Amino acid sequence: MAKESKGESAMSRSVRVLEAFDQGTRDLSLTQITNRSGMASSSAYRLVSEMTALGLLEKLPSRRYRIGLRLWELANRTPGALGLREVAMPYLQDVQARIRQHTQLGILKGNEVLYLERLSARQSVINLTIVGGTMPFHATSSGLVLLAHSDPNTVENALKTQLDIQFPAPRPSAQALRRILGDVRRDGYAVTRGYVHPDATAVAVPIMDPFATAAASLAVVVPSEEFHLERLLNVLRPTARKIADGMRSAYVGESS
Repeated sequence: MAKESKGESAMSRSVRVLEAFDQGTRDLSLTQITNRSGMASSSAYRLVSEMTALGLLEKLPSRRYRIGLRLWELANRTPGALGLREVAMPYLQDVQARIRQHTQLGILKGNEVLYLERLSARQSVINLTIVGGTMPFHATSSGLVLLAHSDPNTVENALKTQLDIQFPAPRPSAQALRRILGDVRRDGYAVTRGYVHPDATAVAVPIMDPFATAAASLAVVVPSEEFHLERLLNVLRPTARKIADGMRSAYVGESS
């Protein structure tokens, strides 16, 4: 049953509507939006109508709704994550030209990895990540390398949080995760072999910020049978340093 939150701002309710569209959902009916957002029908109708008028949602001929292009247009103006993507893109293309499988750029968002970019070859190995999509940190090389190089409070909060999601890899115990993160921090990279699919192996390295924490992750996904760790690290590590230098140059004015 839909519930109305007393005293909740229009902005908060708008975010609830947008969050109803998870990464596996292309469009929703008004009833589905109402149920997923937990709002009363009348409130959901008014808010959806207003968001549609503003271009944040788009009404389809089928009377269903999807995320509007106006939201993407506004998101592209942020200097944070998308600025990182712009700086990193030429280097991602260089990696992809050498690896010819999947090359990915991710950031930590709570207990998940948010993927800002993915470059893929036509005949690449299976890969479930999508641009703008998320995966739980424990299930990906990017998530492990990002959390391993995060501040202690972020690490502790992630380890204490219980996640219901078990796919593509079951969440290990907090003790096991501590060991894994310690190994990743020591080695400077994370490898997840067969976490998503037996045929796929991923390796990620951190893109470090000036405060010795990971601003982002640079990862590749390759066929497990063709996995050669040192060859991949010889590509990823210097590229991650170049992206970090590029970010400092863009935002701090330092030269690489």
